[in-house]
Amino acid sequence: MQLLDIAQPVDVSNLYVELNILEEITSWQPGEISDLLREFNPDADNFNRLGLGKICQKRVPGLDAVKSHSKLMVLGKPGSGKTTFLKHIAIQCDRSEFEANKIPIFISLKTFAEIANLDLLEYISDEFASCGVEARSQTESVLSQGRGLILLDGLDEVPESDSDAVVRQIRQFVQKYYNNQFIITCRIAAAKYRFHDEAFTCVEVADFNNKQIAAFARNWFVAFSQNMEAGKALASQFVYQLKMNKNQQIRELAVTPILLNLTCLVFQAKAHFPSNRAKLYEEGLEIMLRKWDETRGIQRDEVYRDLNLCRKKHLLAFVAAITFERGDYFFEKNQIQQVIANYLANLPDATTDRVQLESHSEVVLKAIEAQHGLLVERARGIYSFSHLTFQEYFTATEIVNNSTPQALEKLVSHLTEKRWREVLFLAVGMLPKTDDLLLSMKQQVDGMVAEDEQLQQFLMWVRNKSFSIKAPYKPSAIRAFYLGREVERVSNPRSDLNFDLSLIRILGYAIDHTFKPPLELFFLDFTSYYDNERDSGLATERHSDLATDIVLDVAMFYAIDLNIAYTYAAGSGRNLLSILAFSLNLNLEPELKQSLQQLRDQLYASAYPNRIQHWWRSEREWWNAKGRDWTQQLINVMIKYRNIGRNWIFSEQQKSLLRKYYDANKLLVDCLNSGCNLSPAVRQEIEETLLLPIANLQKIGDKCDRPV
Repeated sequence: MQLLDIAQPVDVSNLYVELNILEEITSWQPGEISDLLREFNPDADNFNRLGLGKICQKRVPGLDAVKSHSKLMVLGKPGSGKTTFLKHIAIQCDRSEFEANKIPIFISLKTFAEIANLDLLEYISDEFASCGVEARSQTESVLSQGRGLILLDGLDEVPESDSDAVVRQIRQFVQKYYNNQFIITCRIAAAKYRFHDEAFTCVEVADFNNKQIAAFARNWFVAFSQNMEAGKALASQFVYQLKMNKNQQIRELAVTPILLNLTCLVFQAKAHFPSNRAKLYEEGLEIMLRKWDETRGIQRDEVYRDLNLCRKKHLLAFVAAITFERGDYFFEKNQIQQVIANYLANLPDATTDRVQLESHSEVVLKAIEAQHGLLVERARGIYSFSHLTFQEYFTATEIVNNSTPQALEKLVSHLTEKRWREVLFLAVGMLPKTDDLLLSMKQQVDGMVAEDEQLQQFLMWVRNKSFSIKAPYKPSAIRAFYLGREVERVSNPRSDLNFDLSLIRILGYAIDHTFKPPLELFFLDFTSYYDNERDSGLATERHSDLATDIVLDVAMFYAIDLNIAYTYAAGSGRNLLSILAFSLNLNLEPELKQSLQQLRDQLYASAYPNRIQHWWRSEREWWNAKGRDWTQQLINVMIKYRNIGRNWIFSEQQKSLLRKYYDANKLLVDCLNSGCNLSPAVRQEIEETLLLPIANLQKIGDKCDRPV
C-alpha cells in the first residue's frame, strides 16, 4: 500500500485501523438547520469545533456490518478509508481470519472500466488465471457455489462515459451469482446508483473517533520510524499535542485517514505541529483538490467550462467569506447554489441567463462535494463545509486576496469575537507583510479598556507590580502572570484553589518561552512538603518573588474560605499553619518575615492554647470569633510588603471586558508567534508595550513621535 507523499510502501495490516460504520446515511436524513446548530455554537466558551459534523447515531464496527449484510454498499467521503477497508477484508479472508470458507476477489472498478469488452466474469477468470486457476469453469463453479467475496472498489472513479456500462455489468453479475457476498464502495455524493433492486444495503463510513486516531498514529509512527519504541514514543507525543486546546483546528482535520496521514507526516519532521497552521491547511486542500486523484491516475469529468483548479479555490473562498460573514455554518441547498451562481456570473464570457446559471451552479455544487469533499450535505438539502477549519481558511484567503486597508480594518473590528479568532490568525500567516495589521490589532486591543478609569488603574497596578519583581523574564510576561491571576480571582472570587492555570501561565509563556513560574505551589501539599522535604525541592524557586506571591496567595485563599463557611472542615487551620511555616522558609525580606511569623504565632497560640483533645472544636470557635480580623491582618501584610491581595471590585461588565482584553492579547501574541512576516522593530514594539495602561503607551508614543 502506497501512502500519499511517502516514498516507501507499507503493509496494509501494519497500518489498518478498524473502521466504524453508520447504518443510516446522514445526507439522506431529513433535518433542519436549527437542529444542527444545537450541537454547534462558535460563540460559546466551551465551543466544540467538531460539533459541525457531530453524528448522534450508533457506530457499528465495519466487519460486523459485513457479517450482517450479504450485499453492502459502503459510502464515504474522499479519503475516508474505503479502499483500505476492502483490502483489509481481502487479506483477512485470504488468511482465513474472516469468512474462511470464501475466496476474496478484489476489483478496482476504474481498472475494470478500462478494458475493451466489459465482462465481469471474464475479468475475474483472467484474475484467477494469473493465480494459476486456468479454467473458466472453475471460476464459474466457485461463484455458483456462493463462495465468492466480491469486493468492487471505487464506483465513483469510473469515468462518466463508462459508468452506465459498468453498472449494468455489476447488476447482471449480482443477479446471476446472487448467492455470493458483495461489497461496493463509492463516494457518498457520487452514489447515483444505489442497487435497490439487487437488495444492497447502503451504509456510511464514520469519521475516526479519538481511539481510532490514537491507534492510527501508533501504527503510522511505528511503521515509519527506525524502531518500534521510537515510533511509539513519537505517537504518544502526537496524540498528546493533538489534544491541546491550541491544536483543536488540526484535531478537527484528523478524523479521516487521508488528512490524518498528512498531520502525522508534518508532525514527524519536528515532533510538533507548525506554528503557521495556514501552510498545513494549504497542503490539506492541495490533497483534496488535486493530489489524491492525480496520484491514483483518476481523471474527473469537467463539470463546467473554465472552472479549473485555481478558480475552484477562488469559488470556495467566495462562498466561505459570504457565508462566514453572515454567521452561516449550515446553508440550504438553494442558498449555496445562489452564491455559486453569482460567482459563475462574473466569470469571463459567462451566460446572463439565470436559469442556466442556476442549473450550472447545481452541477458545480455536486461536483465539489463528490470530487473533493469540501462541501458536504449534512442533512437532506442542508450543506456546510466539511470542516469549520476550511471555511475559516477560505474566508481568510478571500480577505487576504482583497487586502485593502478597508478590508483589513474590517477584519480587525472582529478582534473580540470568538468565531473570528482563527480567521484573524490565518490571515496574519498568509499576508506577505503583517506590520500594519498587527499594529492595528494592538491599537484595537489597547483601546478596549482605554476609557474605563478603574481598569486603567488596575493595569497601572499590574505594570508597577511587574517592575518590582526580580525574575529573569520579560516584563510583559510578568505582567501577563499578574493580569491572569487577577482575572481568575475576579472571575471566580471563591475559587477553592481550583485555579485556571491557562490564565495564569499560558499568556506569559507565549510571550517568553523561558517563563516558568512555580505554579505547582498552588496545589502543593504544604503539610507533607514542609514535614518531609524542608531542605529540598523548589530550591531555586524559593528565592523567587513569584514563589513568595503564590504562597501568600494560597494562604489568603485558605483564610478567606475558612471565614466564609469553614469550608475545609476540621484541620483546615492546621493546613494554613503549614502554609505559613512554608512561607517562612522562603527568602523573605526581614520585615515581611517578622510579620508573617507574628501572624503564625498568633494563629497557633489562639487556636490551640492547650492542645486539648477536641482541638478541632477550639479551631472552629477561634475562627468564628477572630478569623476575619486575622485574615484582614494577613491581607494588609500582603498589600504592604508585596503589593498583592487587593480587593478589586469590578462590575459584571468590567469582568467581561477584562476577560475579552486578556483573550485579545493572547490572540495577538499567538499571531506574533505564528512565524508571520513581521519586522523586528514592530515585533519588539508590540512585545514591550503589551498589557500597559494608556498613560504609559502615550509616553512611549511621544518619545517615538507616533501613536503606540
